Amino acid sequence: MYRPDIVSVFRRTARRHGDRPFLIDSQSSVTYAQAEQLTDVAAAELVARGVSPGDTVGFCAPDQVSLWLGIIAAWKAGALPGLLDAQLSADALPYFVEDVDAPVVAAAVERHDVLRAAGARSVIDLDDLTPVPAAGQPAAAGQPAAAGQASGAQPAATGQAAATGRASGAQPVDRHGPDAPLYLSYTSGTTGLPKGVVLRSADVTRATSCIADRLGLRHDDVLLATTPIPSSFQLVAALMPAVHTGAAVALVAGRPVAEMWQVARDNRATVLVAYPLTLADIVNAPDAADDPPFRVALSGGSPLAPRIKRDYLSTLGISLLESYGQSEMGGFMAMGSPADGERALEGWVGRPLPDRASYVAGVDEPFDELPAGQVGEVLVAHGFFPEYRNKPDRFADTTQGGVLHTGDLAVADPDGYIMVLGRTNEAASAAARGGFLRELEDALYSHPAVLHAAVVDRGDGELAGFYEARWGHAVTPDELIAHAGATVPPALLPSTMTELDAMPRTFSGKADRLGLAHRAAAG
Repeated sequence: MYRPDIVSVFRRTARRHGDRPFLIDSQSSVTYAQAEQLTDVAAAELVARGVSPGDTVGFCAPDQVSLWLGIIAAWKAGALPGLLDAQLSADALPYFVEDVDAPVVAAAVERHDVLRAAGARSVIDLDDLTPVPAAGQPAAAGQPAAAGQASGAQPAATGQAAATGRASGAQPVDRHGPDAPLYLSYTSGTTGLPKGVVLRSADVTRATSCIADRLGLRHDDVLLATTPIPSSFQLVAALMPAVHTGAAVALVAGRPVAEMWQVARDNRATVLVAYPLTLADIVNAPDAADDPPFRVALSGGSPLAPRIKRDYLSTLGISLLESYGQSEMGGFMAMGSPADGERALEGWVGRPLPDRASYVAGVDEPFDELPAGQVGEVLVAHGFFPEYRNKPDRFADTTQGGVLHTGDLAVADPDGYIMVLGRTNEAASAAARGGFLRELEDALYSHPAVLHAAVVDRGDGELAGFYEARWGHAVTPDELIAHAGATVPPALLPSTMTELDAMPRTFSGKADRLGLAHRAAAG
């Protein structure tokens, strides 16, 4: 029976598009039919290990096919996948291990010891849980393999989990449903310890159906997923939209830009999904204009400078759509479309998606919608997360008045398009300076020599700017400040501007603003 949950959608897609490639990484690939078989077996293995509906199953591994298969298997078993970033340091890991509190963690072998030292109760080998067909080369997504067999692959069921599932002869595990827990997604932790957001299947399944529709996804599309799996952005912008349509997903997070381009061309990737820094890297690659396969690109994670959107149009001839979401959403509040035209190039994200009642409101009760053109906080009336992991007080604060308070200030135009300006705690300083930090960053990005730019508050009321120049281009700090001064008020200009060899990034690929702020404060 078809239900509004992602497992039901996945099974339906596997029946309709079983011979289509589903997941591709540097070592292996699986079709939808293979993924259906492998995750059924792995779900039975999790149940045999004592995993009950509602339990959390931890995962810790680099981006790879087996990790996504493990997540789908946990869904089928009725469990909540808790993602532990494989790049977390030994010092940072204990907090997440304790907060996730998983009876079992499926991990890459090289992470077993550090997980046990961090307090994980039981650690198993991810490759034993979800043994993936090995392939000499990633399967070309535009060339479907025979049903149940990836191009160049060995037989799929080779590990202990496969043996367990085949020996049992049991029916596929089906413990998932619309109200089942879907994902334990962690916030970035810029305002304190990272908060684990528990998302539910029906809400995110509807949200990602809307995202797939706005992207115009088809079964023959190939999405290039450049963000790491522990980032909820990959879940809602790449994997789940692909599942709705039968599209393929190529996993390239953390790989050099030249390799990303090679994978994109080898597999004729049609949709690029990335954070702003990676998007700027990709479009500024030396051979970017040489046979680009993409038909559209999608940004998320942080506001996108209009200059980068214009680069995609002029260099690749495609629209770069912007999305606006949060970990608490399991979807987007607003998203662009290829039909937005010049409005998108002026910095507007797009219209709210139909599954979210998102609007710009006053900051005080009763949180009524403001007229177009007035700055207020973005609120979401329904479809948001039901809890923070182990933090009920923070949940009550964030959902005061029965709506989700995003903490973002924005403005809407008469057609409902949203432009995100900054955080609510920036309101007073923005009023004093005559503008938001986002406006200054957009002005810095508008210089043709700039590849990446970021502005942070030094902590003493002064601003510090940082930038990385494009290859083969040069601009001095004084020249860049003067360039920005042509479009922003003098009070908004930074006190210092520092050129960097490379913009520092977080594990997920965003600009490391916290690290930059510490550097600026230290002088």
